[in-house]
Amino acid sequence: MINISEHINEKYPHFNLTDEEVSILEQHLTTCFFKRNDLFLKEGTPCEKIGVIFKGTAYSYKMDDNGEEVIKNFFYPNNQDILFNYESYLQNENSNLNIKFQEESFVGFFYINDIINLYTDYPRFLHLEMLLIKQQFQYALQRSKILQLGSAEEKIKLLQKYKPKAFELFPYSHIASYLGIHRNTFRRVFSKQ
Repeated sequence: MINISEHINEKYPHFNLTDEEVSILEQHLTTCFFKRNDLFLKEGTPCEKIGVIFKGTAYSYKMDDNGEEVIKNFFYPNNQDILFNYESYLQNENSNLNIKFQEESFVGFFYINDIINLYTDYPRFLHLEMLLIKQQFQYALQRSKILQLGSAEEKIKLLQKYKPKAFELFPYSHIASYLGIHRNTFRRVFSKQ
């Protein structure tokens, strides 16, 4: 079992939460195991929760016109562990993507409205939300920077810089999809590095 207060203090010390604030968050935390291919978020539904992946891996994707998954993001512990569609949340719209577990995963999550309802008594939770959204925005900027690069080699190198663990945890076909390059091109270029 994960000790959420230890996890928050270790992973997010910059949040600087008090013991009381951590205790309140623990009261609203739901933890559960998800099986391989379970969805944390389904396209066409609102983003109602924000999760932290403690064990396992997940990815977000959209379906293209050919019924293929187009990978948009990777999630795994100790780096990119926040399961959240900030675009859906900020625009108050249904999600335009899915978040799927690649393997059995252990996740803790909060219902966003439960935390928003605590803002009056715990205004620093709004600051916590802004820090999480800032982190998500930074990931989006990284992805944008990667996709703007011209060559497959440049894209692979920059992704290795930002998310080296992704190359260990996810199939190369997923990485190629994320980078917007054909998987055969990915394999050829990656094998030369």
